[in-house]
Amino acid sequence: MAQFTNLLVVYDPTQEGQPALERAAEIVDQHSAKLHVFACIHSDLEGTGDQSDAVKRLIDQQQDILDKATAFLVERGVELSTEVEWDRDWYHAVVRASVKNGSDMVLKSSYKHSAGKRMLSKTSDWTLIRECLCPVLLVKEAAQRDVLKVLAAVDITAKKESYSRLNQNILNFSKQILDTRGSNAEVHVINAFQDVRAFPDREELVRDSGVESDNIHIRLGNPEDVIVDQARSLDVSLVVLGNSTRSGLAAALLGNTVEKVLDKLDCDVLSMP
Repeated sequence: MAQFTNLLVVYDPTQEGQPALERAAEIVDQHSAKLHVFACIHSDLEGTGDQSDAVKRLIDQQQDILDKATAFLVERGVELSTEVEWDRDWYHAVVRASVKNGSDMVLKSSYKHSAGKRMLSKTSDWTLIRECLCPVLLVKEAAQRDVLKVLAAVDITAKKESYSRLNQNILNFSKQILDTRGSNAEVHVINAFQDVRAFPDREELVRDSGVESDNIHIRLGNPEDVIVDQARSLDVSLVVLGNSTRSGLAAALLGNTVEKVLDKLDCDVLSMP
């Protein structure tokens, strides 16, 4: 997937299916990339005698599961490593592993949560989106299509420098998708706006994204509503968004657009920091 060549895949020990690992396999089939598959486990070992032996035994068991799950990638000659860590706080263990591994993207399977759970508790998606230093690809159950159909969400009317940087990263990603995938990719750009006095410049979006004017969508409304509606209308396979509100009180109370659209979309979501 474009410039991402060092991928960390979060292996979920609680699930039989591993959409994130399957998506990573598709990416390495199309691009030269190396994979680090990471699993974090923990359980209550009180009353089990020597806990260090019990921990080692459980880690070895999980390592065997990882080896079997990734054997098909090894057979393909993929540059691959695996890791199992023992930690109750597996969310932050993933963040640490991504830093240690120098990952340029984290892939994690994503499952729907209620709105209340998203707002009142730190789901793993919440933690990774806000704390990973690299982009996070949240992968849904559906298989990737032969033609990658992307909706890139930007806001070129935003004045903050952080928004300008995010816009540029997202538009650069869109260009790279077109350059690397050619006819196997279809890229659309959406810019929602809420102030009629600040109408986004279509020509600027065409110039900066490399996308044809017909694939530029400028719509009035709340960003999360506009993005979800456009993604459904176009039936895209990937939505790319900037993650602007990463920490602090505003993030805790208001959330960010990625979190607001995640459970409303059936496609993959790429959060760009």
